[in-house]
Amino acid sequence: MINIIKTPSSEITVSPKEVAVYLGYYSAKIDAETEKLIAGCTEEFLKAADFKACFKKVPVKIENGVDLGFIKVQSRSLEKNLSGCDYAYVFAATTGFGAHRLLSKYSALSPLKGIVSDCVGSAAIEAFCDKINFSFENPDFLRPRFSPGYGDLPIENQKDIISFLDAGKTIGLTLTDSLMMIPVKSVTAIIGIGKEKNKCKGPGCMICSGVNCPYRD
Repeated sequence: MINIIKTPSSEITVSPKEVAVYLGYYSAKIDAETEKLIAGCTEEFLKAADFKACFKKVPVKIENGVDLGFIKVQSRSLEKNLSGCDYAYVFAATTGFGAHRLLSKYSALSPLKGIVSDCVGSAAIEAFCDKINFSFENPDFLRPRFSPGYGDLPIENQKDIISFLDAGKTIGLTLTDSLMMIPVKSVTAIIGIGKEKNKCKGPGCMICSGVNCPYRD
């Protein structure tokens, strides 16, 4: 059975600091005007967003590749990430079409707001994914999210995950011919369920900068 989760925007916290990092403010102090712009774009984005996710628990078998039941892939990166796991969650999440249309509008009408809103969207979908992942059973045992396109896991595997979860029907998430997810600001991922507490307390592998993490490639 595919599990579906819907979360009100009021329960999603978008950190201005996270948005600033996406904007390139790693150590520099954000000026007051940029802070105001981030706050305004965040408010608009959350009003437009419709946070939905779906997932299913699958068995993991690592032998001449990674076998997840619905797919078998050759990926040393994913194999390392899932090493020691008997099960994993196959996961997809989106911020919805309202947010997609908002980003498209500002991309065309206001380049600055378009850039900031895009960064807000990136922070928002990660915050949503974190919230969902922390709601899973024994979240301290979960491996970092691992998405197609990271390491040597082919981005083409987006198709397999979206098809397996019937994401077009369950949460309205589809792929273009060029493998772009629609709505934008969506995520698909594989989340290993370890037998020991997770040594990594960071975000998913796609955006984490922890080069010494034992679950990275």
